[in-house]
Amino acid sequence: MPPALSWVPVHGDSMWPSLRSGDHAGVEPLEGAPRPGDVLLARFDHALVLHRLRRWEAGAVALRGDNSPQDDAPLDPSRVLGRVRRVRRGGVVLEAGWDRGPRWLGRVRVAVKWRLAALLGRGGAR
Repeated sequence: MPPALSWVPVHGDSMWPSLRSGDHAGVEPLEGAPRPGDVLLARFDHALVLHRLRRWEAGAVALRGDNSPQDDAPLDPSRVLGRVRRVRRGGVVLEAGWDRGPRWLGRVRVAVKWRLAALLGRGGAR
């Protein structure tokens, strides 16, 4: 029997185009150690975060959004809640093909969006 699946809403651009605001990520509990490149759900102090695994070590996990220039703050492995296995987008469940990995276009898109918001006075400063 497959492990339980939880659907987590996606907000923001940090993982675009793999995960898009409005998607729902299907997260399964971890069975075995995750591999670098897996998209994981982790509990940070401020929020639940869906980011890509960079490194998994005994005392610390390094995650990063695909469109971020740097890793997130180190996280205790116990705060990782699961791995994204599928995505629900527009009522369709995507079992494969949803994970496109980091793309330069995503980084450019997010940078332009932040700069435009700053120019318009809508809180674009980080």
